[in-house]
Amino acid sequence: MYNRPTYLEINLDALKHNYEYLKSISNKDVFAVVKANAYGHGMIGISKFLDTLNCSYICVSSLDEAMRLRNKGVISPLLILGYVKLSQQVLNTVSKNQITLSAISIEWFNELITYNLTNTPITIHIEMDTGMNRLGFKDTNEVAFMLEASREKNIIWEGIYTHFHSSDKQDGTTQNQLTRFKSMLDEVNHDFKWIHTSNSDAILNLSDTISNAIRPGLALYGYSSIPSELVPIMHFYSHITQMKLLQKHETVSYGATYTADENTWIGIVPVGYADGLPIGLSNNFSVYIGNESCPVVGKICMDQLMIKLPSNNVGDKVTISGTISNFETMAKLTNTITYEILTCLNIRIHRIFRINNQIFIEE
Repeated sequence: MYNRPTYLEINLDALKHNYEYLKSISNKDVFAVVKANAYGHGMIGISKFLDTLNCSYICVSSLDEAMRLRNKGVISPLLILGYVKLSQQVLNTVSKNQITLSAISIEWFNELITYNLTNTPITIHIEMDTGMNRLGFKDTNEVAFMLEASREKNIIWEGIYTHFHSSDKQDGTTQNQLTRFKSMLDEVNHDFKWIHTSNSDAILNLSDTISNAIRPGLALYGYSSIPSELVPIMHFYSHITQMKLLQKHETVSYGATYTADENTWIGIVPVGYADGLPIGLSNNFSVYIGNESCPVVGKICMDQLMIKLPSNNVGDKVTISGTISNFETMAKLTNTITYEILTCLNIRIHRIFRINNQIFIEE
């Protein structure tokens, strides 16, 4: 039972469009990234739908996220892109649930082979560091040693990948990273089933003949810095719970940051910064009732915001993010990135997943 009239609505038809569009323009298999609760969209609902698309891999950041998906019945292959702290129990769990790990350093590998892998086959993708200077191998000699040292181990070296740090720019750095990655592949000289490089923007602006899979994250959900045919898949709604007449010179909310310059109808909406709505949108953003723009007035509270109404006779459904303004608009107004706005959306917000206007799942 959901009682709070604040919810996110995810259009799975739009998700399918984005998925097929990215797959088509790249002519590669899709490794869909659903880490951080599917960038705020709801990783269970998104992943269960990706199951129906026969997605080649679903990518997460941790074993915790991977097991959350498995425990909810997600069947697609899962790849953990982040660090996994090793133990025999962890490796048993990974093997039993057919979860693929990322090899991120020679130290991590040296610990891995101290465990008993006889009855626990482990599938691994190797992360190569071509300039991100985060996780991954810079030295191909270490990779060669790793492949040789594991010959008698129950390890399947299935894939290899890298991560671009500036794929939104057209300054040649992404091409340089790709060239470096190609050189590394030649030096490693191993036949991998999967080679993957391109994140969202790189899918749209980089010609990559090396890899056979793409890793869309933000683009899957409809956003990119590159002009494209992507469609945002999520809208954010709430309802007015009370209307009141604010008298001229009265103030609204904490800090009294808004003063009415005339008698003004305001609506109270049950959504706030605890839901992930940036407090920087206070007095700096408009929501919509139908096509009517309603400015946010006063400081956004933990669980409430106040909006200026055109009259006291309006509908009660409020669009916080939709087709007129969306999460990208919020990011620009608060001097941050769309990723942060989306991933800060609290799990307490009810999420409704629809396909063909029918509810597919709720979470």
